[in-house]
Amino acid sequence: MKNLVKISVLLSAFIFVVSLDVAAQYVKNPGQTAQGDLEEPFPDVVKKDNYKNVLPIEYPPLRESDQMWSKRVWREIDFIQKKNHQFYFPKEPTPGRSSFASAVFDSIRAGNIIAYEHNEPMRFQMPMTPPQFEKSLKLESSTSMIQQMSDGSQRTVDTVINNMIRPSDVVRIRLMEDWYFDKQRSMFEVRIIGIGFIVKNPDGKLQTKFWIYYPHARRALLRTQNIPYGGTRSYTYSYAMMLEKRMFHSLIIKADNVYDRYINSYTEGQEALYEAERIKRELLEFEGNLWEY
Repeated sequence: MKNLVKISVLLSAFIFVVSLDVAAQYVKNPGQTAQGDLEEPFPDVVKKDNYKNVLPIEYPPLRESDQMWSKRVWREIDFIQKKNHQFYFPKEPTPGRSSFASAVFDSIRAGNIIAYEHNEPMRFQMPMTPPQFEKSLKLESSTSMIQQMSDGSQRTVDTVINNMIRPSDVVRIRLMEDWYFDKQRSMFEVRIIGIGFIVKNPDGKLQTKFWIYYPHARRALLRTQNIPYGGTRSYTYSYAMMLEKRMFHSLIIKADNVYDRYINSYTEGQEALYEAERIKRELLEFEGNLWEY
């Protein structure tokens, strides 16, 4: 009986000493486990890094003879629309998230995407180097200030203010896309050709600053994710997937026509909305009219 009591006391003392040693170990290094392994703090339940190694799916081959019909369409995605907030927010990059413009700006500066100067018609023939891109983001605005002179008089002085365009200044993007029917695969599809970035100048006017060639930018956009409208942290999409799955609200501003003119050049207001819907309905009805039952 006495032996059992001694063994119990010794065992309790041993456990107490070991617990004190482990506690002291945690106090010295809170990130260290009892086995001595360092655990890096992780803010999420699971580690999401698969998207970093994802490659875009190659477009199916398309021969000229198989393209039975095609139509080029220009449309604008306005970030003020609630369904398009996923492209605009967050205004400032956060860990694991950045706006569409921020992702593109960073990729251009890193050399992963090439920016092209805006011209009409857009043929992607004037690429910009990263320094040229930075120069194109400068905005000069002039203002008049009243300066008090030493003799008590006043005079008006014109001052030039230099500002830099930030990703949050991009309020719209313009998509140039081709709708076509591939008779070899019997598929009616759309491919985005280019994306233009529209900013609001200090005078309130909208201006297209630059374009990117979308097929070359797919890889970079596939590796930048954001939470879509109505989604959660476990329900994220890359920007390439959002664009190709048509997860946005847009307005058609131009389609192929004999006069090569935009909708707002021959109609405006509510009539322009009706014209955009007419072109959209034409595209949908064309696909339906291809089939016979």
